[in-house]
Amino acid sequence: MLLEVKDLSLSLKREGKYSKILDQISFKIDKGETVGIVGESGCGKSMTALSLMRLLPDKARLEGTVELEGEKINDFSKRKLQKSRGNQMSMIFQNPLTSLNPLQTVGRQIEESLILHTNMSKRERRARVIQLLDEVGLPRADELIDEYPHQLSGGMRQRIMIAIAMACAPQLLICDEPTTALDVTIQAQILELMNKIKEETQMGIIMITHDMGVVAEVCDRVIVMYAGRVVEEAPVVELFENPKHPYTRGLLNSIPKLGKRKLQLGSIPGTVPTPENMPKGCRFADRCEHAMDICKTTSPQMTQIKENHQTACWLYDEGGNKNGTTRSEKPETALHH
Repeated sequence: MLLEVKDLSLSLKREGKYSKILDQISFKIDKGETVGIVGESGCGKSMTALSLMRLLPDKARLEGTVELEGEKINDFSKRKLQKSRGNQMSMIFQNPLTSLNPLQTVGRQIEESLILHTNMSKRERRARVIQLLDEVGLPRADELIDEYPHQLSGGMRQRIMIAIAMACAPQLLICDEPTTALDVTIQAQILELMNKIKEETQMGIIMITHDMGVVAEVCDRVIVMYAGRVVEEAPVVELFENPKHPYTRGLLNSIPKLGKRKLQLGSIPGTVPTPENMPKGCRFADRCEHAMDICKTTSPQMTQIKENHQTACWLYDEGGNKNGTTRSEKPETALHH
């Protein structure tokens, strides 16, 4: 087991009082596995990543445990945590233009991790940076090393971010919307690169995205989040072919399907509740067409549908049998190989 997250909860201080952003998030990741975390904006995906990296405000309250290769990150000192970031675990942030320093060359920014975590000489570090630029598919690496972020295209900057994250060969790579704002050709190249890196290094990858196409392309397993909680978890093919939670079905129904014409794509009415105004029962109840009385009063716990597939929904009991008399339509979008 590479990473194990147990009952992770996060509260942030807003206007003098704490609001719960994440509520008892639990999941596991094996070596060589890519796990997708999906959901609308405001569901807690990025905050989960920042909680794992401990990149949080000083007054943040974090509960639960996070174990990386059997070591509790909770117990890490500030110094050990700094040593772990970039070495054991790395993160690719959403917008490379705002993440890269415009005043430093890309070579210098990749080199920073090597200075911090290795004993390489200056010549060895430069050779390693050029090697990394080659590995992420960038041309003329020996010239590019001395250029600045503004001289590069969006796709090239994103590859620089991957090179920075990969500099010390981490065991865990967290990717926060790594292909946002890239055209589909560059997006495909980035995803292919990440698959290649995973196969070569057997690192574990957390892929945070709202793009179900990205999930289908690179993920082995999917975690669906809604309003700070995990509502469904399943292998990627199982989730696309047999989604259970109404929120998951809503996400899948909102995707256009090749070869099938629709006058209007499916949509989920309403918006994600704010941390200050969370419903008492199921957090999705106000937007769910299948909501029952119990959904509005009692929060559902994770229920095992089948092996490796679980959901938090009152529509199902243990084993995936239907409760109540509501209908459950299968989404039109399916994953085909």
